[in-house]
Amino acid sequence: MNQSELITLASANALNKDFEVKYQNVISDFFSRDPGKWPIFNHPQIQAITQFRQTTDADVQQINRYPQGKDLFAQLAGESHVRQNVIRPGEGQDDLLVFASALCKNWENPLAVENVIAMPSDPAVYGSMLGLLGNPNMVYCEYSGVADNMEKTVIRKVANLIGYDADKASGLFTQGGTMCNLYGYLFGIRKSLKQSKHLGMSVDQDFRIINSQGGHYSNMTNLSLLGVDITNKTIRIRVASDNTIDLADLEQQIRACYTVHCKIPVILLTAGTTDTFGVDEIKQVYDLRNRLCEEFEITEKPHIHVDAAVGWPIIFFIDYDFNTNPLAINDATLAGLRHNVEKFKQLKYADSITIDFHKWGYVPYTSSLVMVRDGDDFKALENDPENFTYFEHALEGQTHLQSTIECSRSGVGVFGAYAGLHYLGVEGYQTIIAHCLQNANYMRNQLLSMGNACVMVPENQGPSVGFRLYSPKLVNDPQAMFAHELTCAGDKTAYDMMVRNSRWHRELFLKRGKAGLFTNWVDSIACSAYAEHNRFAYIPGEKAVFMNPVTQRHHIDAFAKMLKTMSAE
Repeated sequence: MNQSELITLASANALNKDFEVKYQNVISDFFSRDPGKWPIFNHPQIQAITQFRQTTDADVQQINRYPQGKDLFAQLAGESHVRQNVIRPGEGQDDLLVFASALCKNWENPLAVENVIAMPSDPAVYGSMLGLLGNPNMVYCEYSGVADNMEKTVIRKVANLIGYDADKASGLFTQGGTMCNLYGYLFGIRKSLKQSKHLGMSVDQDFRIINSQGGHYSNMTNLSLLGVDITNKTIRIRVASDNTIDLADLEQQIRACYTVHCKIPVILLTAGTTDTFGVDEIKQVYDLRNRLCEEFEITEKPHIHVDAAVGWPIIFFIDYDFNTNPLAINDATLAGLRHNVEKFKQLKYADSITIDFHKWGYVPYTSSLVMVRDGDDFKALENDPENFTYFEHALEGQTHLQSTIECSRSGVGVFGAYAGLHYLGVEGYQTIIAHCLQNANYMRNQLLSMGNACVMVPENQGPSVGFRLYSPKLVNDPQAMFAHELTCAGDKTAYDMMVRNSRWHRELFLKRGKAGLFTNWVDSIACSAYAEHNRFAYIPGEKAVFMNPVTQRHHIDAFAKMLKTMSAE
């Protein structure tokens, strides 16, 4: 039985009692903000904030819920000068500080499933606070102290999870996944275009940067930052029906480049696209690169960077015993995980990887790690030694000081990641990830049972559930209608139908507002089939991302019931 069939079966999506016991234990120990278990939550102001945020109300309602909320907001919006006098400790709390913290976007709300963001775990908050207290600058070992060793420890642990050689691999924590992807580009550019460090991107012979049309938007904004001629020096590869990179198009484009002696510094792939969790076939791209480089006698191979910012926690299941299934994961999700694990085992073939702990790793912002299979790649990024005259030369080489983009790197992300890994362990992460994926499959099941929804690429089996809703009065078969809409790039009738259906769904989305699950509207939930001259169109829709550890099935039931009722009206 294939994945699409399993999703439709209630029995395959049923919750196992043994799994629920394990899940509730993890929630109680690591996501409860319990001051008895984590004394950092014992401060009265912190307790007040965490208690206020235990709600299912939408964010727009929070100011009215908060005592004197409107007055405090007006005060916050109106302040413009620094006070003259000091306020000594004990002379009164800053009400605006507490107010602003309490009314940050509430990711602890079980209905918050808008995007690839989640509440941080209790131990990761604890670890991050210790990082704040220590205040290391990770850019230089003398400014970071023992924190430098902690960063190396986390890197070794992640390397072993991926399948890298922990003695050869390296990496660093940086400011978000965009910076990690920027490093990925830089590794390839500096290795292939060796004079670009001093002479810029126009140096050397012709080149092309390759990425996928299904990748994150930072794949393009980073190129602009680097000064790449995006129109003429970038090749965006088509995506297949599951939003993964089209291998046939990739091979054609690489061959075209090498035939005219055009260099390819970087191929940027994705392991878990943001909206539909497409996972590129890394091993096939690795083999393709090596085969074509041998055929064309290319000595400097393209650097393969994989943006796994969203999907990386699947690596916790690489050694999971799928036959005995010790966590008692349900059948639909177990099959999906088994399929995904085979793809994530291929991460070890990537030259570098983007990993965001602050997404599905449940660590506070920001905690992003760029992993590098061969630590010697950092040598290609090294800047001239004379630019570092006020650092101790005897310590050169002990850190990546001369290779980093930043001159200051916070240790907060390192401490948060270490604490998350230390306390939750592999089994804790497996439990929470499995809970999220079971929720995602249950959502797919509920949508399909409505009769007027089409679920985007259900076989991708990630936490993101993309879907399109259709008027039951106008569309009898949503699957057939979506298949027709996919031809919209070359068929005006199909395009007009797609626009009509999108408008109907969009109006329902806006009318609903932040009710039920808090979802997001996406202008590119799907990509049409390609028409003549490589034309394609993006198809909009809605998404719910089940990374929230405290979302329960009854929340999904209520949301599906609301959608069905509104669709029929």
